[in-house]
Amino acid sequence: MDGWREDGRGTLRDRTHPKKIWPQRKKKMLLNGADIFLMKNRIIIISLSILSLLFIQGTSSIQIHEKNNTSHSHLHLQHPKITKRLHNRLFSLYESEKSLTVWIYLKDKGITTQASLNQKLLEARKNLKDRCIWRRMKVLSQENLVDYSDLPLFLPYTNKVKSFVNRVRIESRWLNAISAEANASQIHALSELGFVRKVDLVTSFQRDGILESQGDVAITEDQSRLNIDYGSSFAQLNQINVLPLHQLGYSGKGVLVCMLDTGFRKSHEIFEHANLVAEWDFVNNDGDVQQDLFDPTDYTDSHGTGTWSALGGYKPGELVGPAYGADFILAKTETTLFERPIEEDYWVAGIEWAEALGAEVVSSSLGYTDWYTFEDMDGETAVTTIAANRAVSLGVVVVNAVGNERNDPWGHIIAPSDGFDVISAGAVDSGGNISSFSSPGPTYDGRIKPEVCALGVDNWIAANREDGSDYFRRGSGTSFATPLVASVAALLLEIHRDWTPAQVRSALISTSSRSSNPDNDYGWGIVNAALAANLDFALPKLQSFTIDDDSSGESLGNGNGRVEVGETIEIHITLKNESNVTAFSLEGFLSAPHPEFKIINSKVTFPPLSPSTSGASEKAFVIKIPPYFLGHHAVFRLIVEGMNSVTLYESIRISVSR
Repeated sequence: MDGWREDGRGTLRDRTHPKKIWPQRKKKMLLNGADIFLMKNRIIIISLSILSLLFIQGTSSIQIHEKNNTSHSHLHLQHPKITKRLHNRLFSLYESEKSLTVWIYLKDKGITTQASLNQKLLEARKNLKDRCIWRRMKVLSQENLVDYSDLPLFLPYTNKVKSFVNRVRIESRWLNAISAEANASQIHALSELGFVRKVDLVTSFQRDGILESQGDVAITEDQSRLNIDYGSSFAQLNQINVLPLHQLGYSGKGVLVCMLDTGFRKSHEIFEHANLVAEWDFVNNDGDVQQDLFDPTDYTDSHGTGTWSALGGYKPGELVGPAYGADFILAKTETTLFERPIEEDYWVAGIEWAEALGAEVVSSSLGYTDWYTFEDMDGETAVTTIAANRAVSLGVVVVNAVGNERNDPWGHIIAPSDGFDVISAGAVDSGGNISSFSSPGPTYDGRIKPEVCALGVDNWIAANREDGSDYFRRGSGTSFATPLVASVAALLLEIHRDWTPAQVRSALISTSSRSSNPDNDYGWGIVNAALAANLDFALPKLQSFTIDDDSSGESLGNGNGRVEVGETIEIHITLKNESNVTAFSLEGFLSAPHPEFKIINSKVTFPPLSPSTSGASEKAFVIKIPPYFLGHHAVFRLIVEGMNSVTLYESIRISVSR
C-alpha cells in the first residue's frame, strides 16, 4: 500500500495520481487488532488477484501482437543479405503480399574443383558463336576467350530459387544472379538460403516519351548533286560529317549492330532493305519484337522504331540512317506503359544475348535512376553499368544516351552512361548548341560526360500509329542523338575491322568539335565521322565565306556590307582541311537554283592545304543580283573537288535587301 494514501474522508488515493481512488471507499473508524489483520489479508488477496488478471491480460496482448506481426518482424531489422535500399523499400510497403522485382545474387556456380572448372570453361568456349569469337579476339587472347562469368548458373540453385518466388524473370551469367518477383516473406526466406549472397532491388526508370519539336526546323538543303537523296534527314547526317563516308561507299556493311529499346515496327517501309539477323522480346519472352495488335498485353510505340530508323533506316528522299547497310539484331527490353517503370534486368539480359550473338555495336537509348543516388553514378555500381562495362571488355562498342534530365530533379547523367568505357551521347540542336534537356556530367567520381554529341533536337525519324500505319515525324531527345553516334561507330568498324572499343572511342573524342577543350555539357563535342575514320583522303570543309559589295575588283555596289538588289558581289571562300592528308588541286564550283541570278565567275581554285590548315580561294565567285529579285534570301550550291579529296557539298545562304 506504499503507493496509496488515505485522505481526510477515509478515501484511499494514488500518491502519484490523486484523482485515482481505491475501488472501495472506507469510513474512518477505530479497528481492533483482529479486524486490522483480516483487513490486511483481504487487501493482499485482492491485490494478488488483480495482478494475476493483469498478467494474464498482458500475456494475451503480447501473444496477439506477436501473432499479428510475425510476418513483418523481419522488416524492422535489416537482414545482412538484404541491401539497404531493398530493406527501405520493404519497410515502406503497405501490403506485405505485394511483389517486388529483386535480384538474387548467388555465391558461386556450384564448381568445387579445378578440373570441373576447366571442363566448364571448355564447354563455354565450344558454345561461342563465330562472330562472337572473332570480336572477342580483338581484345582477348585465344586461351582467355571465356572466363567464370561466361559459365551458366548452377541448376540446383536456380531450381531452389524458383520454388521460393512468384516468377523468375531472367538469369544473368555475368552477374551470377536471378531476377524474380517475390513478396516480403519470400524475400526474407531467400535471404536465409546458404547459397544466396545478397538480395537487392531491381532498379527502374520512368522514361519520358519522344520530346516534341523544340523550335524551328532546319531548312532542307538542295541535294541534287549527292549520290543519295537524304530527304529531311540531311541535317542530322551532315552535322556529323557522314556524307563523305557514304560517297566512298561505306554504310556499315558487315557490322552487327544491336538495338536495345521498346518494340520495333519491322514492317515499316523504312526497314524494307534492313538485314535483320535476330530478335527477341525479353518483356513478353517471345521471338517477335513487333507489337501484336491483337494482344492487349503486348505494348510498343514509336520509340524503338524511331531510334532504329535514325541509325539504319533507308528510304531515299525521306530518311537515310548513317549505317543503313549494317546487320541488325533487335532486343525489346522495356514496355512503354507510362504507369510501368522500365526495369534494368531486361536490359542486362538483352546485352548478354547480343554479345553472345557477336554484336559489335550496341545502341541503347534507355537509362536507369530509380532507387539509385548520384553517388552510384561512379562507373561501377549500377547493374546496367556493370553489364555495359563487361560487354566493352569483350570487344563490344556500347553507346548509351546520357539522358534528358538536365532540368529534372535528378539533374545528372543516367546509368549505364556512367560506365568507364561506355560512349555516352548528348544532344545538340541544328546550330550545334547543347539542348535544353541533355543531361550534364560529370560522373560522381569526376569523369567528363558525355563523350560526344549529335543532333537530338527535331530529328527526322520513322514512326507508327496505334492503328499500325506508318509515317514520319520529328522528335527530340538524347534517344535520337545516340543512334547517330552508334551509327558512326559502325562506320568506323566497317572501315577498320580490327579496331577495339577503346580505339573507336579514342577516334571519336579526338576528332570531335571540342576535342581540345572538353566539358561536362558537350563532352569532346559534335562527332565528325569522316575525320574519325582516319582515311587517306583529304577532307575539305567550308570554314567561312565573306561578301564584298564595294566598287573595287569585280564587285559593283555601295559598299555598305549588305547585299542589295541590282548589285554585283564577290564571295570569297575559306576552306579547312580536316584530315591528316594534304589536299591538292582543289577546285570550287558555285551554282544557283534561281535562273535569274547570273554567276559571272562560277569556278575558283585553292592552294594546297596541309593537314588541319585553312586557305582562301585564289579568286572570288562573282554574282549579279537581279534588280527585280523579290526574295529575302538566296541559296547557292558549293561543290569542292580535289584529286585526293572527298567531295564537299555545301550551301551558301545570303540575305538580300531591297
